[in-house]
Amino acid sequence: MSHATSTPMMASSARLNKGEGLSLGFYKFVFMTPTILVLALIVAAPLLYSLYLSLHEYIMTYGQGDFIGLQNYAVMMSAEFAGVSWVTLKLTFLVVVIEFLIAFGLALLLNQPWLRFREFYLVVLMLPMLMTPVAVALMFRLMFNPNLGIINWLFGLVGIPAQGWFGDPNLALATVIFVDVWHETSLMLLMLYAGLKSLPLDPIEAARIDGANALQILRHVTLPMLRPVILVTLLIRMISALKSYDLIYMLTQGGPGKSTETISFYAYRLGFRFLDIGQAAAVSFILLVAVVALTLVLLRIMKES
Repeated sequence: MSHATSTPMMASSARLNKGEGLSLGFYKFVFMTPTILVLALIVAAPLLYSLYLSLHEYIMTYGQGDFIGLQNYAVMMSAEFAGVSWVTLKLTFLVVVIEFLIAFGLALLLNQPWLRFREFYLVVLMLPMLMTPVAVALMFRLMFNPNLGIINWLFGLVGIPAQGWFGDPNLALATVIFVDVWHETSLMLLMLYAGLKSLPLDPIEAARIDGANALQILRHVTLPMLRPVILVTLLIRMISALKSYDLIYMLTQGGPGKSTETISFYAYRLGFRFLDIGQAAAVSFILLVAVVALTLVLLRIMKES
């Protein structure tokens, strides 16, 4: 008798739970709707419009012209695009590698238990990250000024002749990289230091008890556990470096010649100097595809790690 009565009750309870699940799913969708609409308005709509422009002839002084398909994307076959792509790759590779090595070394140092005044050092090292790129660029433009800058003045004290840091094609990109490293290393340091602080101590203590030295612990214990944090840090910094624009604009305007011109600055030059909005949109989408492809590759690596 009790079994017979319990079966309808269980069926009724299952229907009730199913109804509650449907109701909960509906309310989740309702509450997410404003966020979806805002993202569609501020992200999807401009992105789709830019894609639309990249498929049309659009000169700012004449307005939108005819649909020309992928003709604007033929710019990627030009020698000029190849040149700015090479500069972008060099800049990205060098700043990411240099900043990672400096940030990882400082993060390991800050994580040492014997270090005193750790919080003070961390605050000082975070200061560059708090400054805007425009302020950083203006400060270094004054410091590297060939006639009045303090850098050439210091070099003169030791007998080194003054250098045209931003006017010499052989020095301009290296100088931009130096400024970028000074400004952006703080972010990588913060992420890597947070990753080190979050690691469990038991595997490290076990390795130390087994007789492993500091280098062996770093190589075989710390680095494998820290790998996801390292990959995320590299991903974020690579994406930012590939889109480098503000420091380039303020420091060199892509010069001298095109020795420091990146893809982002090239898109700006096409759109706002040559007024070819269609080609500028096409170059921007080429950069977007490259960034998305790099992101997918690194996410796959993170998933397999």
